[in-house]
Amino acid sequence: MSYKRLHFFGIAAALFVAVLAACNNTPEAPATVAGFTCLEDLEGHSVAVIKGSTSDVLLSDTNNFSNITLVSCNTPTELITAIKNGSAECAITDTVVLMTLGMAEHGLAVDFNLPGGFDVATAFNPKDEKLCHQFNDFLVQIKSDGTLDEMFARWCSEEVDTVHLPVMDELAELKGHPIEVATMVDNPPFSFYRNNRWTGLEVEMMLRFSLFIGRPVHFSGYEFGEIIDVLHSRRADVAAANMFITPERSNQVLFSHPYYLCKTSCFSPAVR
Repeated sequence: MSYKRLHFFGIAAALFVAVLAACNNTPEAPATVAGFTCLEDLEGHSVAVIKGSTSDVLLSDTNNFSNITLVSCNTPTELITAIKNGSAECAITDTVVLMTLGMAEHGLAVDFNLPGGFDVATAFNPKDEKLCHQFNDFLVQIKSDGTLDEMFARWCSEEVDTVHLPVMDELAELKGHPIEVATMVDNPPFSFYRNNRWTGLEVEMMLRFSLFIGRPVHFSGYEFGEIIDVLHSRRADVAAANMFITPERSNQVLFSHPYYLCKTSCFSPAVR
């Protein structure tokens, strides 16, 4: 890969600390009905995961979790539905996404936080190396001037529905062939569709990138499991979908510098 991952790991780690502080810290783990404490406890149980996600791969047969029943979902909201309708006993997702879903109002709580973390980046078709380099230059700028930290502080909140995109009147003046951006329809706070328009942290990031390079952008929503195929088929130039960098994905797509260090959590119904 063209980026220097180790150089940005420290930045991403520091950013994650700032994100958690802005979000009132990682959710505590009150007692749950399931009482799971680690991945090994999930053996013999049903677990909801986003189809094609790192959690999906982590708990597959090839990773020695052959006695776990995986319930594939397309969005974080579907994870909650799977638990509430009884098709899954627990679910695993991004900790920040989990905080924005309003666990308490759904009667859910965190069982445990998975160790370590995953670098999150924007993905490109391998033939779009120039666009990837331009995005990396853009990331350097918004990291150095504090814009990225400010974005995370705004969007990573349990009150995400009250957050709005900043006004960017200059977008209307951009001409030329638009950058096609693949994202997820229901993945707050990173991307979601509200009041007939795209919004969220990654949507704002791509709009700012649009101004940075002077080209308009166009968003299309997909299920997470479709994103890499969408890039390969050239239906999109960029994937802004809270995508973790993994060796397997790096063999298929070109990743930008990471801009976020993601933690993941297991959650299930809380004790009443």
